[in-house]
Amino acid sequence: MKLRTVFVLVTLFALGFVATAQKTEPVKPAKLPTAKEVIDQYVKALGGREAIQKIKSRVMSGTVEFVPMNLKGTFEIYAAPEYRTYTKLSIGGIGDMIEGSDDKTSWAVNPIQGSRDRTGTELLQIRQSNNFYRDVKLEQLFPKLEFKGIEKVGDREVYVITAAAEDVPSETWYFDTQTGLMLRSDMTAVTPEGKQQMTTFYEDMRPVDGVLIPFRIRIQTTQFTIVMTSTEVKHNVKIDDAKFAKPKQ
Repeated sequence: MKLRTVFVLVTLFALGFVATAQKTEPVKPAKLPTAKEVIDQYVKALGGREAIQKIKSRVMSGTVEFVPMNLKGTFEIYAAPEYRTYTKLSIGGIGDMIEGSDDKTSWAVNPIQGSRDRTGTELLQIRQSNNFYRDVKLEQLFPKLEFKGIEKVGDREVYVITAAAEDVPSETWYFDTQTGLMLRSDMTAVTPEGKQQMTTFYEDMRPVDGVLIPFRIRIQTTQFTIVMTSTEVKHNVKIDDAKFAKPKQ
């Protein structure tokens, strides 16, 4: 879901590197669903297209931890259509890492990389990831969807789908065959340090205003695991457009 990718991308720009996930070859069953059928089931499992589109804004807050480095902090996220986001991570020993997007630009300000604007492929990927209604627009955002077979995520069987779009790296999604929910995603994130591989797990799904939200996000890297836990999620909160503008230096 779109808010999941906000978690992922802000962590990428903050730390500057991610990990390659372990992969296995999918096992193709005798009869496969189509990629469209899997995506349709996913949207239904989240609460349905109508419920998702009733949400006009989202505000989230919670805690973040980097294991085993014992770095801890808090986060706050504001999001609204079409691509507007504002995310701040406050990490003990590092400081505040802030990133945002309006409907045209995307920017980042943090102690590690300083202040910069995203451009080129990185900007395209951010806009794709930040689409507020990403979950109901997956077929539009990724014109080439391919069902690859069945794997396991933990002890759960999952349908595996690869998703490709022009000018941005492809993604791989893993959907629970029983619930329809996305349990994991793999992506190649475009960062100032180059293309970086990452794997994200979506856990502790809870309904908020008729839509299921992952309250726990685990991002695995080669050097550590990032755990982001939401303590509060609110929908349809009025957000001033100025929130999404790049801070003046």
